[in-house]
Amino acid sequence: MNPLTPLTAAICAVVVVMVAHEPVVSGIFLIAAAVMALCAGRRHRRALLAALVISVPATVSYALIYVPFADDGWATTGDLSLRFAAMTVSGLLLLSFVNADDLMRDLQLRIPAPLVYMVGSVVRLLPMAQHRWRTIRQVQLSRGVPDSWRARTSCVLPLVVGLVVDAGNRARPLQRTGIGETGTRTVLVPVADPPVQRIGRWLLIVASVLAAVLAVM
Repeated sequence: MNPLTPLTAAICAVVVVMVAHEPVVSGIFLIAAAVMALCAGRRHRRALLAALVISVPATVSYALIYVPFADDGWATTGDLSLRFAAMTVSGLLLLSFVNADDLMRDLQLRIPAPLVYMVGSVVRLLPMAQHRWRTIRQVQLSRGVPDSWRARTSCVLPLVVGLVVDAGNRARPLQRTGIGETGTRTVLVPVADPPVQRIGRWLLIVASVLAAVLAVM
């Protein structure tokens, strides 16, 4: 599957749920996303779990804001919490189908190279930070540093410095590749983008726009 297809679906799902602002729509998207995650692989179930965890603080904040000061505070809290959960679950679940490497290869032929590098840096930031964090913790454990919150806190500064150094080390090789130069670029192994998926993406966009217009009217 072309990575732009689930990416487009994720954006459209979030937009429809946000603009519609109807409990029925939010519930349908939430249930559909949950069923899809349970039927898919472990990675998608982890995305579902992460989205539900993220929704908990939002629900608590809505309750603290609306329940003490409004007669229908619980109803408002439930409505907003359901919408937030539907947007988060559907968005993160569909994004879990996106392959970051394929996305970068596909974007190289569509947008300027510096912008591709910026997007790739954002996408790869979390995996790079996790890898460096594990390396720092392994070094600490090999030196006999106990596994405590204080030891974990002391990893923050080396982590930030290491990420900055890595970014600097990548700058010169990128300059040699001519990332800032204009011109047509090619990819050795292009990502497949069948006509069916291209048509499907446009249909999703059109359907989302129509749904948003009907919701506002």
